[in-house]
Amino acid sequence: MAVDFDHGLFRDLGDEPVNAPVKASATWSAGDLLKLDAGYLTVCTAGDRAYGVAVATLVAADSPSSSGDVSALVYVGGNNHYIFPPDSGTVTVALAGKKCDVGGAGSADIDASVHGSLLIVDVDVDSNKVIAQLNVAANFVGA
Repeated sequence: MAVDFDHGLFRDLGDEPVNAPVKASATWSAGDLLKLDAGYLTVCTAGDRAYGVAVATLVAADSPSSSGDVSALVYVGGNNHYIFPPDSGTVTVALAGKKCDVGGAGSADIDASVHGSLLIVDVDVDSNKVIAQLNVAANFVGA
């Protein structure tokens, strides 16, 4: 089952997106992992706790000049399945059922589980990607 897209929503299992305010000058692609920074959405970097997954791309021309001037839809529930390549390394079937950290906006750190922001439910070894759910309990600690 080789997947032909980089990252994002893989299987919609009913999580409804929520509308949240965007941090000034933030940009991202659909399917990127997002975090809250002072209550505003911005893109995740390695090791961040993921708040959710971007429903749509936000380009610079549409990004707010002041935090909160624009809102964006983000999936925040723990049911949907998302697909991400590892930030480095090769996925194996042994990863299924394990937790891992955010590797960046569009990747999973399969070698770390400090926060366990993602719960790996399956792997696609042909395309070297993990299929994961948001680990909601881990992501909202200290948010």
